[in-house]
Amino acid sequence: PESARVLQELRDAKLLFENVPFGYTFFSTLHPQSQIDAHSAPMNFRVRLHLPLIVPTEEESNDNNNNDDDSNQLTCGIRVGPTTRAWVPGKALLLDDSFDHQVWNNSQDQARVVMLVDVWHPDVTPQERQEIVQLFDHAKQQGWWGSE
Repeated sequence: PESARVLQELRDAKLLFENVPFGYTFFSTLHPQSQIDAHSAPMNFRVRLHLPLIVPTEEESNDNNNNDDDSNQLTCGIRVGPTTRAWVPGKALLLDDSFDHQVWNNSQDQARVVMLVDVWHPDVTPQERQEIVQLFDHAKQQGWWGSE
């Protein structure tokens, strides 16, 4: 119910990145001792909202959750560009995933679960949003993508 409520609020505010390709909402589970290698999104029309639900506790003493190097000192974290962060349950993290980013969970036995929600990039105006949706609608009608 809470997830549906959050999505409906974003939709009502016309922030939810939908009716275009590469707009997703999903739960991401990262199992212990695993990682997702560095990658980037195909465009920057959107930003990705991370809503942490379950985050492994830090197994090693680390007072600096906001280090800006690529040392992966956190047991479980995310790096976007040169910036490394830890997820905090109940605290949203917003990132432009068109930048190079990676995630890891080096905990021994705790999974990390995050709800990922794509929203419109704040620099894309409402008029541009409408035109982008129309562009992809046209492409779909032409059979260039999303054929059903």
